[in-house]
Amino acid sequence: MTALSDGTSVDYEQARTFMDYYCHRFHFAAPEITYTNSDNTWETVMTVASRKLGMGIATSKKISLQRCYLDVVQYLEQCDPQLWKDFKEKASTGYTQNQRVTMNLTHDLQARIRDLIVDLRSSELYKNRPALASGTISDSITAMGTRYRVPNRSILSEKSQELRERQKQYNEDPSLERMRATRASLPVHSRSEQILSAIEANDVTVLMAATGSGKTTQVPQLLLDSFIEKGRGAQCNILCTQPRRLAALSVAHRVSNERGEQLGRSVGYVVRFEAKPPEPHGSINFCTIGVFLKMLQNALSEGRGQMDSITHVVVDEVHERDVDTDLLLVVLKRLLDDRKARNKPLKIILMSATIDPTLFRNYFPDDNNLPAPVIEVPGRTFPVQKHFLEDFLQNVSSGPSKWLFDEDNVVKYVIRELGIQALPPYVPLQKFDPVRINAESESEVDIPYPLIAATIAHVLSNSDSGHVLTFLAGWDDISAVQKILLNPPGPLSINFNDPKYSIHLLHSSVPLAEQQVIFDPPKDGVRRIILATNIAETSVTIPDVVYVVDSARLKEQRFDPEKHISSLVSAWVGSSNLNQRAGRAGRHRPGEYYGILSQKHAESLQPYQTVEMSRVDLSNVVMHIKALNFPGMSVEEVLEATIEPPQTDRVAAAMKTLQMVGAIDEHKNLTSLGRVLLQIPVDVQVGRLVLMGSFFRCLDQALTLAALLTTRDPFISPMHMKEVAAAAKNKWCPPGIKSDPLTALRAYNAWEEMQSTRQYQSANRFTIDNFLSKPTLVLIQKLKTHLLQSLYSAGVIDISAGGGLGDGSRYEIPPELNQNGDSMMLLASLIAISCQPKFAVRASDKIWRTQTEKATMIHPSSVNHPKHLEGNQDFSKQIVAFVEKRRNVSAGSGSSTFLVGTTRLEPLLFALFGAHKMEKEEQGLMLDNWLNLLGNLDSLDDIYDLRKYLDSCMTRVFEGIVMGGRKHRNLKVLPREEEEVSESGDDAIDDSRDYSLSSTEVKELDLLSRDLVNILNQYSSERGVDSVPATRPGTPLTRPGTPRFSGSGYPGSGYTTPFGHSHSQFNSRASTPTGRPWRRLQ
Repeated sequence: MTALSDGTSVDYEQARTFMDYYCHRFHFAAPEITYTNSDNTWETVMTVASRKLGMGIATSKKISLQRCYLDVVQYLEQCDPQLWKDFKEKASTGYTQNQRVTMNLTHDLQARIRDLIVDLRSSELYKNRPALASGTISDSITAMGTRYRVPNRSILSEKSQELRERQKQYNEDPSLERMRATRASLPVHSRSEQILSAIEANDVTVLMAATGSGKTTQVPQLLLDSFIEKGRGAQCNILCTQPRRLAALSVAHRVSNERGEQLGRSVGYVVRFEAKPPEPHGSINFCTIGVFLKMLQNALSEGRGQMDSITHVVVDEVHERDVDTDLLLVVLKRLLDDRKARNKPLKIILMSATIDPTLFRNYFPDDNNLPAPVIEVPGRTFPVQKHFLEDFLQNVSSGPSKWLFDEDNVVKYVIRELGIQALPPYVPLQKFDPVRINAESESEVDIPYPLIAATIAHVLSNSDSGHVLTFLAGWDDISAVQKILLNPPGPLSINFNDPKYSIHLLHSSVPLAEQQVIFDPPKDGVRRIILATNIAETSVTIPDVVYVVDSARLKEQRFDPEKHISSLVSAWVGSSNLNQRAGRAGRHRPGEYYGILSQKHAESLQPYQTVEMSRVDLSNVVMHIKALNFPGMSVEEVLEATIEPPQTDRVAAAMKTLQMVGAIDEHKNLTSLGRVLLQIPVDVQVGRLVLMGSFFRCLDQALTLAALLTTRDPFISPMHMKEVAAAAKNKWCPPGIKSDPLTALRAYNAWEEMQSTRQYQSANRFTIDNFLSKPTLVLIQKLKTHLLQSLYSAGVIDISAGGGLGDGSRYEIPPELNQNGDSMMLLASLIAISCQPKFAVRASDKIWRTQTEKATMIHPSSVNHPKHLEGNQDFSKQIVAFVEKRRNVSAGSGSSTFLVGTTRLEPLLFALFGAHKMEKEEQGLMLDNWLNLLGNLDSLDDIYDLRKYLDSCMTRVFEGIVMGGRKHRNLKVLPREEEEVSESGDDAIDDSRDYSLSSTEVKELDLLSRDLVNILNQYSSERGVDSVPATRPGTPLTRPGTPRFSGSGYPGSGYTTPFGHSHSQFNSRASTPTGRPWRRLQ
């Protein structure tokens, strides 16, 4: 702290903010900071516009920097007290100055950039660019030449007869007698006539069937069997949606077994990464909702009628209400109206065990505006005895398990749930403040993993048979509990390393083959412990589960449209979820439920979770809606038609994001880029990364980055080994560019090399030594294949490789598309593309400013966190891209906002690939209305022009890909939507013209990519030599002789006096106050 002339105390952060204001007000570059160290004493000197203003001396570099800033502010205020008053007035009104970063380019690099600009300006790509900057194409998707053809009657009659014969054989097969009896005993069968009659008489039927009723497996079979019995089996095609891949796959296996068939005959499934569809005409097909929406999208693009063969849509677990479910209901409502208008009936069945039927009934009224009918079916479950924390805490923590209360997170959790009186007398109460603990937000309270592990051990040690199903929020929680079970910090009542206990993990990242093991009988005497997320809450019935241990938590995605913060938080479940989880224990015999919360807390839970549509980013939902192309309805109208519409600000935020990415234009129509992105099964920002990675010939690395950014961080950080895990991660950080995604990329590449050469033992050891999650790595591998297939289907690979590759039926990466994979600067550019608009500029040692927030910090897990930086790192202005923001990610973090998944960016990369909007200003370029890029003006003009020509050429490329794809699929070639006459002056627009890319344009794309990568590599090489952080350039920021814009001359620029001008016309204000002689610092 230091005192000003009026007695005001100023701290270091205020001093930094004042200097930002000062430099911005008088158009100076950012202060230059120089350090010298002699005899363990640091001296820091600040220079502004080539003149030294102040200094600080201390025994540490950090403190000397702080003293330097305070010294300069004190000096400036003494020279001009009004300056400080002006600053305080601005600050009191919420003033925040734009951030300022300086960029230097060598003359050689600047010449290469100008050469590329000349080439682009004369290219066919640029000349043929659409007049609309976005490359908008008409939203019509009318198909041509791929009409759905209804099979003739003789084929349907033969198939119906075949199905009837198979049904007869099934009913007479003695080996299936037990299966038939089991099916007939389920409660749904006792109501079969009522169910079938209601479905026959109504377009929509709501089926409330309790847990254990058999609704998931039996309702589709009842429908198909009733058609088969009537001799119309081939006319019945049922599509059943499930909320998760595991549920769709396991239920399909179960139903095919019940019918005595091989999977893929009358029963099949289609899920992400895997598909085994049934034979056509007389089938039951299980899929996830996302896959069903994709089916509808493909059907619409290929022509009306492609979905007409579907006679029934069964939506199971409709109560889960994720965004896909809510969107599906809108789609089904429109599809129902369309089918009725064309006299092609469609039946919709909505099923759940826990549902508010009123909401769904009113959403689907019949022709007389009466609510859809409800059929209720009782369950067939056994009683489940519920135990809450107060019921078993003493038993769990007694004896050798007293160590539990040595764990602070267990003690704090017990205080929150039961009060301090619930703690045993040997706990040192002086360490804990109940008032502060109870005041902490839910997200600040750690889940008590040791207590959960001890509860599992207690359940097993007090019973002789039956498996234990444990519900946890996410993968980190599953990993933490598994680690404690196998290597507890204190004794447990069970040794989980004993072969008579088997631990299984149920999570979306675990390969399906590993998850399905739980459905097979274990070895005699083996008891299973299943650690699962809410993936096991519905649809899936795990054999012989008798005990449920429930953390009562789940992972919930939340998005703040104002702050652009998306976070995955651990939230409490609703009471309906808790009841569902408890019900899992009573499917086969009487069971027990152990809730890791108090009974009072359980009774106070909300009935249901907040629906996803009201808490997540809607960008992907908008893209889904655009792909489905609802006739005569805007996106806003479609979302308004959902069962519980989202808030308008969330819709507006999604639209703004998609316009920024370039997926939709200012009229909210899909652009050509948007149409290509629809075919890439990832978020639009990550989809752009994949596309540019293909064009810039670093495809394999781009696919890996996209998969990494789509999944969780493959690095794990066990609770008791965080420092060791961080060290293992940091050794993979690239030496030139500190980046979390690139760190994970390098580790993945090393693992994948071992996998691909069949060094499986070495690969497994590698994951352990480097604290990597093998399931996550395997998932990344699968995602890469999936993304590559989508690129081939979209026609991107063929264009990237110069044409002539065909459809890539083998789905391999052409070697020539990997030739730039070693360019770290290029890969950082791709990360910038994927992170738009998530960027931050360093404001102080630990504080980073984003476009919407003045103070954020790098997350401790990041390689860019200050604790991982070397001692001589400079704290000048730097830019980072980040994957997400998180709030309150751990206990004690207060309300801080953390940047997660960060990557250092050079200013050139941000300007060319990160910024959405670029405008020329007197002193440089304004990027996205908040970051000033300063430097030699000629260089900045070249960057501006290069970005302009790149964007125009890439718009033409995306248009060509879309048009070429339509031509290839024999679809109608759509006209451009031209708003203005092209530069050539041609007034006529020929809508019949072939707008697919010519061979010349494909070659130009190749040359463009090559030259741009060469520029990036040269920039990287030059930056590697110049280790000095970018500050003020060596040449004046204003051009000599003439102002940059008419009417904006030198006065007020702030750069005039330092360069020797003394005429009155330049005396707006010198770079330092004139009220005191210039200080000379030695």
